[in-house]
Amino acid sequence: MADQLSPDEKFDLISRNLQEVLGEEKLKQVLSERELKVYWGTATTGKPHIAYFVPMSKIADFLKAGCEVTILFADLHAFLDNMKAPWELLELRVKYYEQVIKAMLESIGVPLDNLKFVKGSDFQLSREYTLDVYRLSTMVTEHDAKKAGAEVVKQVEHPMLSGLLYPGLQALDEEYLKVDSQFGGVDQRKIFTLAEKYLPSLGYAKRVHLMNPMVPGLTGAKMSSSEEDSKIDLLDSKEDVKKKLEKAFCEPGNIANNGVLSFVKHVVFPLRGEFRIKRDPKLGGDKIYTAFEEVEKEFAEELIHPGDLKASVENSLNQLLDPSRKKFESPELRKLTNTAYPNPSKTRGKGAKAGEGGEDDELALSKLDIGVGEIISENPVRRPSTMAEQLSPDEKFNLISRNLQEVLGEEKLKQVLQERDLKVYWGTATTGKPHIGYFVSMSKIADFLKAGCEVTLLFADLHAFLDNMKAPWELLELRVKYYEQVIKAMLESIGVPLDNLKFVKGTDFQLSREYTLDVYRLSSMVTQHDAKKAGAEVVKQVEHPMLSGLLYPVLQALDEESLKVDAQFGGVDQREIFTLAEKYLPSLGYAKRVHLMNPMVPGLTGVKMSSSEEESQIDLLDSKEDVKKKLKKAFCEPGNIVNNGLLSFVRHVVFPLRGEFCIKRDPKWGGDKIYTAFEEVEKEFAEELIHPGDLKASVEVTLNQLLDPIRKKFESPELRKLTNTAYPNPSKTKSGGKGAKAAAGGGGEDDELAPSRLDIRVGKIISVERHPDADSLYLEKIDVGEAEPRTVVSGLVAYLSPEDLQDRMVLLLCNLKPQKMRGVESQAMLLCAAIEGEPRRVEPLDPPVGSSPGERVFVEGYETGKADERLNPKKKVWEKLQVDLKVSDECVAQWKDNQLMTKLGQITCKTLKGGNIS
Repeated sequence: MADQLSPDEKFDLISRNLQEVLGEEKLKQVLSERELKVYWGTATTGKPHIAYFVPMSKIADFLKAGCEVTILFADLHAFLDNMKAPWELLELRVKYYEQVIKAMLESIGVPLDNLKFVKGSDFQLSREYTLDVYRLSTMVTEHDAKKAGAEVVKQVEHPMLSGLLYPGLQALDEEYLKVDSQFGGVDQRKIFTLAEKYLPSLGYAKRVHLMNPMVPGLTGAKMSSSEEDSKIDLLDSKEDVKKKLEKAFCEPGNIANNGVLSFVKHVVFPLRGEFRIKRDPKLGGDKIYTAFEEVEKEFAEELIHPGDLKASVENSLNQLLDPSRKKFESPELRKLTNTAYPNPSKTRGKGAKAGEGGEDDELALSKLDIGVGEIISENPVRRPSTMAEQLSPDEKFNLISRNLQEVLGEEKLKQVLQERDLKVYWGTATTGKPHIGYFVSMSKIADFLKAGCEVTLLFADLHAFLDNMKAPWELLELRVKYYEQVIKAMLESIGVPLDNLKFVKGTDFQLSREYTLDVYRLSSMVTQHDAKKAGAEVVKQVEHPMLSGLLYPVLQALDEESLKVDAQFGGVDQREIFTLAEKYLPSLGYAKRVHLMNPMVPGLTGVKMSSSEEESQIDLLDSKEDVKKKLKKAFCEPGNIVNNGLLSFVRHVVFPLRGEFCIKRDPKWGGDKIYTAFEEVEKEFAEELIHPGDLKASVEVTLNQLLDPIRKKFESPELRKLTNTAYPNPSKTKSGGKGAKAAAGGGGEDDELAPSRLDIRVGKIISVERHPDADSLYLEKIDVGEAEPRTVVSGLVAYLSPEDLQDRMVLLLCNLKPQKMRGVESQAMLLCAAIEGEPRRVEPLDPPVGSSPGERVFVEGYETGKADERLNPKKKVWEKLQVDLKVSDECVAQWKDNQLMTKLGQITCKTLKGGNIS
């Protein structure tokens, strides 16, 4: 049948009875070229009910129109929606949904071999998908995520973090199912608009969205699996159907929110093409209607009685339900129904929490032994040193806990030390360059090793990205390598043997199926409030916080289990994350860990030392001259021991490592003096017996002794190159000038030169024709992943034929102000390479093979900047940037020697080496 339909007829069939279509022109365009690929997803929560016949009847329409249809059983979504479905029952519910939906489709005559059935967790736990979830979470604000799910995710007093993840996953499903369109209820409109807003930012095309109206239930409100009185179950007996329909809301003449009438409109007519009202001959007898409007009109005029309408719907409904009832009489499907939806009285008692006595606790995933990913260092962990073997448990405890501000779980720590050596980990997000403040953590790691601990260092690359993209994704691999080299150099400079340590990279295990599943499980227990509170002192605070900032504490908590440690070590600023871990990990069946907290060491300005605050810290590769300059400026008031970064360095680094500290001064001021306890130094400084200048000079000597081995190691060409590529010069990338906001486009001086301000996208030319009033110009319609193609006017007539351009993949600059060219508005610029001369040669730039319309083009090193909504022509932003756009000798498009790219690779041109780009 579909082969005999025109594109317009297919469009009419696809769109009939829908409440709204987003992307109507794109839908028509696809239908003019090929069959539409569409998916419908259903979260496998409560039992499907008769309202499911509404999407089934539309799926029948899609199939008649020749569409390729995928039905997604969204088991992960079911879990994320405030755990409407317990994880241990999800596999069973997916099987139940598949059987019951197949039975529904068979009952309305839909051939199953034209459909594809997919389970969400079969692809939603993959490394690639999970990475996209995290990428999307760095773009979607908490506000947008909450707004998107407001009508779909169950609303509760203390909403869980999982409810914010739900819309993002549904958006990504469109890309991973490789469809043109998603079909759903109009209650999902905000999720659909979120997908349209954010998917292009990941380089993915904007999809068409087809929306059914919301069908009222028997009570007049939305039909819901969780509202027993509002719906008729697909396996309800004929007696139950009769009882429920008798109670249904159906006032005489009232056609608003009438679930019985809606069933006739959205199910009976699309499937049967007619509806028979059965009534007593003395009241007019049976009547057949061939259009819903006739039924609605006569019901409104009270020519059809509610009782007759209900009786007639009951008859139609039983005809639809009989095949499903018959199929589910089999012992196997009866058993499946009872196990997927057990009687509540046979599961956990009223008010019981997970893990408190429910029979199905035996199936809990917490019973699984989920391990860590591969180690990035080849250094095996050796047996503890001889020194450690000679220490008593109490001596080990004292060494582990000295100079810490707080220990959570002190008794557990002592208990472990009585039995064996402690396993501890310290993690660092690979963001800015490590500074001298890292020596504080390194000196404690030295203590742990002296005490015989097994120590793991975690390079938390994923955390670095989640923290408001402090580290761009494309630089993370380089920064992990830099961190590993510089931290090894630090440890070597203080005499710590590296073979007693284990080095692990976060993404080697944090993108695994098991870990990702735990992230979702934990997110369904942690409230949004608790996640936000936990990250408040660690995650960068911004005006419009991203969803990623809420995930950060969840991942840090789970790392304790995946790394199989007894304790986590960190700064006291992470206390809230540690208490979140202690509160929630036991809910997953995991042990509560010990938490060891260093005090926050003030920087040179007297506040917390930070990689992002240049004045507050000394970089590990700073020259001796830079160290001297920075120490001269350091906050160090005579007699003031509060927030004194220099004194803190002496306390937390010098004494633990050296056991003494020498104040160097002129003989006329008493000469050099060696202190063997920090308290003596602090006391004499407070009494102004030590001058700030002498303290600074003495710290400078000690500091340079620590830094010299690191500087020497990083003189090698390989490590110099690594440093420069992991941390490119800001003048070559974007730099926030004074007062500039985060992300390009905030108004800093250097924003003028940031290529991330250009909205360059992949486009597909879908039509080419001559300009009616200009022989040298073409009019092109170009698909850039939006609902409508853009009209582009280009002066390519002298260089390319229409055949050269038709269906070609090209690059468009999409945020120039639209301009009229000989009476036709051009809505973008088609980017080409050109070489001047006689003759002038011009070629459109080529995106990588496999690119799709709407994919974002970026300049290497500027991936995270945000494009201007519209380039201000008065500021000449395009003109200033364009002069540095060139084609290399390898025919690769570049800006200032940085390559233009998409997620699939380089932008190129065919032959014009050394050409300009405009």
